[in-house]
Parts: sequence; structure tokens; C-alpha cells
Amino acid sequence: MKVPELSAVATLGCAALFSLAASSAMAETTAPGISLELNKAEDTGGGCHLSFVMSNLTGTALPAAAYELVLFDDAGVISQMSVFDFGSLPDGKTVVRQFQLPGLPCTKAGRLLINGPAGCTEPASSGHCTASLTLSSRTGLDLTQ
Repeated sequence: MKVPELSAVATLGCAALFSLAASSAMAETTAPGISLELNKAEDTGGGCHLSFVMSNLTGTALPAAAYELVLFDDAGVISQMSVFDFGSLPDGKTVVRQFQLPGLPCTKAGRLLINGPAGCTEPASSGHCTASLTLSSRTGLDLTQ
């Protein structure tokens, strides 16, 4: 059985669709901004130990990045509120930062709210103040904005 040849127009159309789909998929994975993943939450004797994976895709190095976080317990009541200082974020790099939340085991935590960037009193204070933030969690603890 002979397979019919595609016309030049059909071939170009398929190539254009493939190119568009590939560039769209690439844009989704490399969207500008900061991505913050709650990678691990584990109970320690003194509370909940959180491990974050953060990537800076803003196009510029950030000298500092701090965010105000609010921890809610499993009943939805505010348990703690503090600023997490993630430090400097080199452009295009991924870093891991860890924080200890004393007094509340991870099993009693309900969600973690990113209340907003901290230390943004002046427009030029740091690029994290205006950068979009993409959140995800690999734990049972929801990470929200």
C-alpha cells in the first residue's frame, strides 16, 4: 500500500503547529518571575521544618527576597506569622532554603499563605517586590497566595 505524500502546504502547516506548540510549552516552563515550591515539611522535636525550592526567572539577579508567611492550623486558625528571608537569588538559578516553625507539628498545619513580599518600602528595594510568584507544594500542606 502506497502512502500518499503530504502537500507542501500541509507539511508547512504541521511544522508551524509543532513549532507553536513547542514554543508555548517552553514559555510555560520558563515564565518570567519567581517560582516557589514547598518541597518538604517534616516534624522535628520542636515543630515543623520546611524546605523550599526557589527559582529566579526574572532575568536579573535579586540581592534579597523576603516574604511574609502565615501558617494556619488544621482548623483554619492563624498559628504563626513571620517573614522568611530567602536571601539573594542569582538570575536563572535554583536555590534551596529551609526554615523551622516552632511549636506546631506539620501534621497539625493546614496551609501556608504567602501574604506578600516583605521589605518593599521603596520601588527599587528589590525585584522580588514586583516579580510574579508561582507557587507549588509537594507536601500535604497547601501553599497559597
